[in-house]
Formats: sequence, structure tokens, C-alpha cells
Amino acid sequence: MKPFHWTKKKNRGTASMFMHLLFWSTLVWIALLSVTLAVTLHFSLSSLQEKIESGLRSTASSLAEDLEVKRALREGTCPEDLSNYLDDLIKKTEDLDIVTIANANSTRLYHVVHKRIGKQFVGGDETRALAGKSYLVDGVGTMGPQRRAFCPVRDERGKVIGFVMAGTTMDRIQTLRNSIVNTYVKLAVVLALATLAIAGIVTLQVRRVLLGYSPEELVHSYLTQNEVLNNLDEGVAFVDAAGRIQMVNRAAEQMLGQRMELLKDAKLDSLLRGKSGGSLLKEENARKRNTSTSRPNLLSCSIPMEKDAKQFGTTLLLKDKTETMRAAEELNGTRHVISTLRANSHEFMNKLQVIAGLLQMGRQEDALMYIGKISALQAKAVGPVLQHIHNPNVAALLLGKLNNVRELGISLTLLPNSDLPEHSRYLSTSDLVTVVGNLVENSIEAINAQCKDGPRNITLQITEDENGLFILVTDTGVGIEQKNLERIYDPGFSTKARKGRGVGMSLFRDIVVRRQGSVDVDSEPQAGTSFTVIFNKKR
Repeated sequence: MKPFHWTKKKNRGTASMFMHLLFWSTLVWIALLSVTLAVTLHFSLSSLQEKIESGLRSTASSLAEDLEVKRALREGTCPEDLSNYLDDLIKKTEDLDIVTIANANSTRLYHVVHKRIGKQFVGGDETRALAGKSYLVDGVGTMGPQRRAFCPVRDERGKVIGFVMAGTTMDRIQTLRNSIVNTYVKLAVVLALATLAIAGIVTLQVRRVLLGYSPEELVHSYLTQNEVLNNLDEGVAFVDAAGRIQMVNRAAEQMLGQRMELLKDAKLDSLLRGKSGGSLLKEENARKRNTSTSRPNLLSCSIPMEKDAKQFGTTLLLKDKTETMRAAEELNGTRHVISTLRANSHEFMNKLQVIAGLLQMGRQEDALMYIGKISALQAKAVGPVLQHIHNPNVAALLLGKLNNVRELGISLTLLPNSDLPEHSRYLSTSDLVTVVGNLVENSIEAINAQCKDGPRNITLQITEDENGLFILVTDTGVGIEQKNLERIYDPGFSTKARKGRGVGMSLFRDIVVRRQGSVDVDSEPQAGTSFTVIFNKKR
């Protein structure tokens, strides 16, 4: 059995699919990367701002506590060594552009631009510092927009004698921000190119793993193969090199009696062996040919699976013997049709000979009366079958049975509420022939087994509608003893001594089980038996 597969196609649609995969994977990666970079950039800029402001606060606070600064404010002039120190501090501190020391009248004692020493502080935002508060504020001074840190300077008695302002121009802050943003932009470009390359590599790997197919094609192929396997009458099971079951179809589940969840990784030898007790995987005569197994109703055929001249598993084909028997019974339906035609032909020839004899004897009235009698009997027997049974095979079966029981002196009555369409929604024609034929045949045999004189009647009803298929067969035969009621479906069981009996009811039972029908048997020894069969599941 060759594995079902799709022909590989390198078409534009498949290539387009992989381009879409590349596009969307790249887009997703870039989106994630953008979000990540945006978040980290925000934290970096926030950290920069906090670093600058912390440095300004620290510088302003340190200078406000410096004894040289306090002495300069008390004396009203900034000594040269303090001025040189402050100039050097501004040059060496990266985020510091401006330092101003002013007295309580906001007159500068020191400024980074020395020519502005002695002039009034510009900005008007020093009021709170002179009131004794330390704070940060955005202001505009002689050097443009700035971020400023103010800190009051107090003498030994705690009186505010001036303030210190440490500031950074907004241009410097913006330059530092731009530097960080540019770094992130360059990093984003590099990562985007790397992402594109990774996405391309991943797409190629996916394409290689998928053998060039699109996922839609693979899913469709899988579903198609799964549907094909699960609709096979034969059981299919794949067993790995270690003898463990890896896959089974629905038919194999039913034959082995377990669901796939329980069969997965189960040892085949613990469930099924050869007829002699050996492993099915090791028996040479089980390869590529049907052989009997440890289960009487199963045949097995093993097909080794090889790759690179090495066996990696075995495919088992399981066949149910009852299916073969059922196929033979399907042929039996044709036999019923042929038997009916032969019986009708034989009976028709006999009647023609009677009519011809009467006419030769010149008894035309008797011939006409005979023809009328035959027509009436035929209409009474055949009419209900042709009127209510529209399935030709079942109708032919019943007509054959009518001819048969007439010769045996048995009355076969089809109830008028019977109605069977040409194509049943619940059973195939072959299954219908098997069910009805075996039930009627059993009734005929049960009546013939009667030793005493009594009624010899069979009543039959076959009715199908939207609710289900209803079959009723009642006879006045010998009945079934209570001890045999549970055994009537066993293959080979029969109350007759003849060899080869007891198959029909086993086939009948298999159809009922397979089609999820129900059977009710009401029997009384020496009085008769009634079979009621119902099928509700549509085909």
C-alpha cells in the first residue's frame, strides 16, 4: 500500500505564501523591536534627566555649604581662588554650564561670564531660594533657556545671606537627548536588518521543513488522507521499529477494540499475534499476504516501510473475515432475484400448460375461470409487495419467498402499513436483503419444524419514515427455548443437525451492531416467535 500523497507543485501561490510569511514575521519582529526600543529609550531619556537634575542639586547644595562661598557672601566679593575653582568646576563637569553666586539682594558675586559679576541676577525665579527653599526650575537667563537648581546659603545663625544657582542650558540637554536618540536609531536599523535576516532564515527553514508546500496544502493533504484512511473498510495501523503502534484508522480501532488514545505506543504483540502465537512483524508469511491472526475473525497483511535501505516501521492491513462473509451474503441478494425469476418462470410455464390443455379440450369457460382465479391470487399475493415495497431487490426477495411458502402451505402476509422506498436511508440494499431474508427464512424453518397441525402463518411489516426503519417478522413456528435465546446469534449455532447452518443470524447481528440498531425477540416455545428490529441512524 503506497502512502497517499499530493503531487508537489512549485507555483506562484506557494511562493506568495512564503513571501507573506516573511513579510508578516518581519513586521511582527520589527513591531516588537520598536516597542522594546521605545520603552528603553524612554527610560534612557528619563535616566538622563534624573542624572542631570541630581548633579545640579548636588552641585548647588555642596557650594551652598562651602565655607569659602559663605565668606565671600559675608565680605561681598568673590576671591580669585574661589573664582578659579568655580571656573575649573564648570569646565570639568559635563552637565554643568552655569554657576551663579548671588547675595540677598540678587547681586552676582560670581558668574561663569565674569563680566556679568556685580550685576543683578536675571530670571526672577530666585525668590523662593531667598526664602530658604531648595528647588529645581526651568528658567531663562542671560545664556538662554536653562534647567536651574537653587539652594539658599545660610550663615552660622541660619539667616539666608544669598543663594547658589547651578544650571544647564536646554541646548546641552537637547544635544544629550539627540545623542541618545541617534544611538537608538542606529541600533534600531542594525536590529531591523538583523531581524529581516533572521526572518528570512526562519522562512527558508520553514519552507524546507514543509517541503515547499504551503500550510494550507499540508492541512488539506492531511485531512484528505485522514478521511480516506478512516473510510476504509480495512484496518490500517503503523507500527514503529520497536513494535509500538503509532497510528491507526477508525476501522483498526474497532477491530482492536480500543481508541487511538489507548493504542498509542502500545505493544502490538500484547494486542495481536500470528495464529501460531508468534509476532506478526517477524513472520515471513505475513508479509504482503493475508494471514490468520490470534483473533479468529481477523486477517493481517504486513508491509515493511523502508528508508535509505533501512526499515523504520511496518504498515499492517487488518481485514475482518465477517466482511468477506457479508460480501458473500450480498451476492446472495442477487441469488434471491435469480431464484425469484426462475420460480416465477417455472410457475408461469405450468399455468400456461394448464391453460393450453383446457383450450385444447375445448373448455374455454374453464380456461377463463382458471385465468381469473390465477389473476386474483396473484393480485392478492403480489399486489401488496409491488404497492408497498419499492426497493426492487427486497421486492424480488419477497416474491420469491411468496412462491416458496405457497408450495409449503405457509401464508406470508405483508401488512398494509408497510412502506419501503427504493433507496433506504438507514440500510444498504444488500443489508436489507440479508436482514429480511434471514428473518423470513428462519420463520419458514420454524413453521416447518412444527410436528402438530396448526396455523402456518408469517406476518411481515417493513416501514420506513423520518424516524427510522421498522421491521417486524412474526411466525407461528416452534419458537425458541429460553436457554437458546442468548445463543441464536453465535456463528455456527443452530438447532438443526445439518452442517453449515447458523451463519445467517450471525450476519444479521453484525448488521444490527454495525448500524447501531436494536432487536427485540419475543418467543414462546410451540407458539411462535416475533422479531422487532429498529434502525434510527441514517447512512
